[in-house]
Amino acid sequence: MPGKLVTLKLNQQQLELLDRTIARGAAPDRAALIRRALREYAARHPQPSVKAGAEPSGAGAGARP
Repeated sequence: MPGKLVTLKLNQQQLELLDRTIARGAAPDRAALIRRALREYAARHPQPSVKAGAEPSGAGAGARP
């Protein structure tokens, strides 16, 4: 799977939650924990398949750019 760059802006409380979760052994560092969360989210929210040549949902006749 090709990698994608993701930029997150987290507040202090969110960073502390990440750090506490890491301290409990859920992941070795913030990046690993965030990668895990994104993988788990993607597994629970599969994207609909798009057939070759088909336009993504919301595009096409009458859709606004």
